[in-house]
Amino acid sequence: MTTADFQGDLKKLADGWCERRNLIALHHFLPGYFGLNGLTDGFGLLETALKDVLVFAKDVITAEEKSEIKRLLTLVQQAIYTR
Repeated sequence: MTTADFQGDLKKLADGWCERRNLIALHHFLPGYFGLNGLTDGFGLLETALKDVLVFAKDVITAEEKSEIKRLLTLVQQAIYTR
């Protein structure tokens, strides 16, 4: 997966939540999304944000979004822990 694909998948989540005005998911997701700087600390912020969405917004996200978050979370963790 390329960086552009990864960022596109993150953007797709954000766009979907914006369209549905899912403020709970956005509240937890956006700090990590905007904190992503390509460095380990940015990936750490994104990891926390994705986990927070799964915990705090579980009732307002779809099953497909949960699956996508888990897939992206695996990629983020690989970026953090395999460098």
